[in-house]
Amino acid sequence: MGQSILIVDNNDENRNKLQAIFKANGYKCWGVSSSEEAFKGIETLSPDILIVDMDLPIMNGLDFCRKLRNVYDNWTPIILISSIMDELEAVLGLELGADDYMLKPIREKELMARVKSIYRRGTLCCLEKNDKGNEEVSSDNRLKNGNLILDPDHFVLYKKDEPVDLTRKEYELLYYLFVNRGKALSRGQLMKELTGEEGELDERIIDVFISRIRHKIEPSRRNPVYVKTVRNIGYMMKHIPPTAWNKELSNKEDSMLS
Repeated sequence: MGQSILIVDNNDENRNKLQAIFKANGYKCWGVSSSEEAFKGIETLSPDILIVDMDLPIMNGLDFCRKLRNVYDNWTPIILISSIMDELEAVLGLELGADDYMLKPIREKELMARVKSIYRRGTLCCLEKNDKGNEEVSSDNRLKNGNLILDPDHFVLYKKDEPVDLTRKEYELLYYLFVNRGKALSRGQLMKELTGEEGELDERIIDVFISRIRHKIEPSRRNPVYVKTVRNIGYMMKHIPPTAWNKELSNKEDSMLS
């Protein structure tokens, strides 16, 4: 299989149990008991996915995510493990760059399904970006919509040729909206894309992410150009052909910003 996991948990029993599960399923697996050991292990072992317990000593799971993403600029996928269901904690974890959030006790089949889902989502861009029949996919695989250019090869979004600062989850959600332009997507569909599962977390989390994305890409969140609200359903990215994004729309965008 060649896929590897690093478990970060200061509870020896929990850590050993998770290691046994992953090794039984054919994964390379290592375990450490502190964030300090984890940062060293990430550098030397280059694991494919991190399993991080929320209750780490000194630095909890949220702080771990924040430091790994913002200080180390490392985007290795993270699954946070928590003993309590806390919606705010889950939202913060996802906003800080975690890829999933699971509750104890951990169920083996669910854990394996979520790990596989992260691997699949990691290759999503590669699977869909080569649609040669899409006139808005350029020869270098970039997706264009209005004044936005999404570069799946480098996980970057450009607005008017300027890079937009997005978290991994914001990027994944925006990408899903991008490749489904013109389609109304329910909050449940978007939640499944965000976490790999439906129904476990409050779907209002999607509203939080959409609000953050609009703040970064829209001329005005009160009158969004790109991501439209579809009443009683969810959201849709408006399809804007390259020829339609002319001076008129650009001037409208500029006037809304002024």
